[in-house]
Amino acid sequence: MDLPNKINVRPDKDRLINLLGDINKGKLVVPKFQRDYVWSVKQRIELFDSISKGFPIGSLLFWNPENDDFGFNNKIGPYQLKLSNKKYSYIIDGYQRITTLFSALTNPNSVDKESIDNTILDDYIIYYNLEDQEFFNSNKSNSSINIPIYALVDTFEFLTYSKKLQEEYGEEKSNLFINRAKSLATSLLDYEIAFVNINGGLIQDAVEIFSRINSRGSDMSPMWMISALTYEEGSDGFKFSDEIDNLKLSLEEFNFGELKTEIILQCIESSTGKIYFDVKTESLAKRSDFKELCLSTFNNIFKAVEFLYNKVNVVNLSLLPYNLQLIFITEFFRLNKDGNSLKIDELERWFWQTTYSSYFSIYSLSKQRKAFKKFQDFAKEQTEKPLYIANNDEFVTADFPNRIFYGSVRSKALALFLIKNVIDSTSEFGNKDLEDFYSFNANDKDFRLMFPKFKELDYKPRMVSLNNRRKYDYSFILKESTVNFNYEANFIEYPIDQKSLENIDDLKDSRYNLISDSESKFVKDLGITYKFSDKYDIMPF
Repeated sequence: MDLPNKINVRPDKDRLINLLGDINKGKLVVPKFQRDYVWSVKQRIELFDSISKGFPIGSLLFWNPENDDFGFNNKIGPYQLKLSNKKYSYIIDGYQRITTLFSALTNPNSVDKESIDNTILDDYIIYYNLEDQEFFNSNKSNSSINIPIYALVDTFEFLTYSKKLQEEYGEEKSNLFINRAKSLATSLLDYEIAFVNINGGLIQDAVEIFSRINSRGSDMSPMWMISALTYEEGSDGFKFSDEIDNLKLSLEEFNFGELKTEIILQCIESSTGKIYFDVKTESLAKRSDFKELCLSTFNNIFKAVEFLYNKVNVVNLSLLPYNLQLIFITEFFRLNKDGNSLKIDELERWFWQTTYSSYFSIYSLSKQRKAFKKFQDFAKEQTEKPLYIANNDEFVTADFPNRIFYGSVRSKALALFLIKNVIDSTSEFGNKDLEDFYSFNANDKDFRLMFPKFKELDYKPRMVSLNNRRKYDYSFILKESTVNFNYEANFIEYPIDQKSLENIDDLKDSRYNLISDSESKFVKDLGITYKFSDKYDIMPF
């Protein structure tokens, strides 16, 4: 296939072992704008399992530009390559697969020791169990029955392992293992990979060609596309992926370090003045001010997360009800850089209103578009209220949750309300201290949201079986003194003692009423109708 602008595209295929040799010789290189290696152990093992069975693993894409020079990385996996070849092609698609293959099939014993990063070498080595005929990542037993797959494609290394097998096992079993190893070695050595060569053209052409001919879409993520199209050469050059990593690192202070790149990109797209679903990702890279747009958006994301953490006590990313709330608040700080106190107070009210009303769940994209415009007008001080209400809609809360589940916005609303009550009722503890009392891991998050952990009171939920139903009972461990435990902040009418624990159902009923009554008043002040629930599960209380 020939394209305009001196672009030539040719499909081809070659043996895997030859392509790996081209990498070692510097004929195939990794451009500096490539994203980092992110594949999991499971993905690596599945790749070799597919090759062993002769399954296709997808085509690769190589680009040989006429003029553009993006530089290349000398390091692939744990290996530092000494490349000096002046004629090379860039690996545009397939970097994750190529890194996996090259790292696992390169014999570290035949490489200059100074070129190996031993701190990560073991992470990349893949073994094959000759008895179970399975791939795995770690050979803690050091058994000869577990052969590193690089030994299968290295003749002398394979002979060494064959002798070990013959010495340790009888003739019949060693022959069985050796034949299995030979069969896998043949699969690896003879395996052919399809690829497409692009000669000439610009990086924009390579990206467009890739997006059209590759239906998998696994490597061509929006982040990769942006990184490729906006990469700046030099030590001071702009690398989108690095800036994303820097932002996430700064957000760890607020327990938001795991914020998805997709959400960050949506914040950037919305910072163009249109809500993100009305912005084409590739259009960002064509902006002359893309770098400035990104850096300013990252600054506003930081301010938005800081607001969420300090003002509404979203002390962990898992407690954020809607990603759109972060996107909207980021836009607020773009348009209202000063963030005066009156606007911040109204913004806080907007957060609670959108949380309790299930705002972003019940509104369609067209209404979200109008909501974004109304919110922008508020940030620009063109209107006093940020909340868009379509056709005089009446907002109603969802049912009081019968169990805490972090996939539920209603559960997050309750959790945040309980945290707010502790903050409002307890002067002894500040926001950051909450991390000492609230736990968000999968094992105990449900229970501790209902009873914050104070020094004088410890407790653990215990699973019991009643009539084949899974329910929770509670084992409280009372310390010597509970005088400093703030019962009011935790919606408990009377001190927890042994007598009250014997009547735990009464305690739960009382606490449910106290929480729902207080939450009802709070929600009604927001202009939202509160929906009571007559029944609740035993677990949260």
